[in-house]
Amino acid sequence: MVNLWCLRIARNDDVHPRDAYVIMGPTAHATARHGPLRGRDEMEAKKTSRRRLLGFSAATAGAATIAVADGWVVPARAADGDPVLLGTTNQANNPTVIEIVDSGQAGLVVRSRTDGGSLMGENSSSDGYGVQASGEYIGLVAVGGQTAVYAVSDYGTATKALTYDGIAVSASTAVDAGLALEVKGAVSFSRSGRVTVPVGARSVTVPVNVRVTTTAQATIQNRQPGVSIEAAVPSQADRTLTIWLTRAAKTPTTVAWFLLD
Repeated sequence: MVNLWCLRIARNDDVHPRDAYVIMGPTAHATARHGPLRGRDEMEAKKTSRRRLLGFSAATAGAATIAVADGWVVPARAADGDPVLLGTTNQANNPTVIEIVDSGQAGLVVRSRTDGGSLMGENSSSDGYGVQASGEYIGLVAVGGQTAVYAVSDYGTATKALTYDGIAVSASTAVDAGLALEVKGAVSFSRSGRVTVPVGARSVTVPVNVRVTTTAQATIQNRQPGVSIEAAVPSQADRTLTIWLTRAAKTPTTVAWFLLD
């Protein structure tokens, strides 16, 4: 498909009526306002000065709109195979792929001097995502002077990590003075909870996922004179945690437990 873009020249005194429209395309030529050019007029139209064409370059190089002197502006339709136009919205039916082979350089570099982001991904789908990154080794690298990654969610989860048999989130410090993890606010762990030891019983068992490396902690949540935690025993075979008291509970005894690996 051949794409042609039409720019109407403002009505200045130095512009001849026959040059009222200039059509730029694979075969650039000028068309008179009142009909096709022939003979000498056509030759003169082809001699349009370089200075005049450069004056139009800001509009014609973008080819994003058809601008008319009267102020009427129509967005240009983009199609697959067209160049990416700066300063306007580009539309296509297929994805745009930039492939860099063995250069050691980034495929796309975007720089910005504003307070906004240099690169933004936006998805209007209810189950889509704005930015996707993948890699054989590292999918996404973020470097920041103060904060490398900043995630915000008004009502959902700001940051979510998932792995099948690896580590979903790994935090480490380069030196001992740093903190690998800092949490401000409440924390919830799936392998933790509260359980009640009934009156007259010395132990209670909780079904929970237990591994070979699992260790357990347990503390009594209500005062029981002479009663304390004797042991918290995780069992990988039974996939349970059994909490033992030093003596039988005289009243219902609430125990908080927590598992670590």
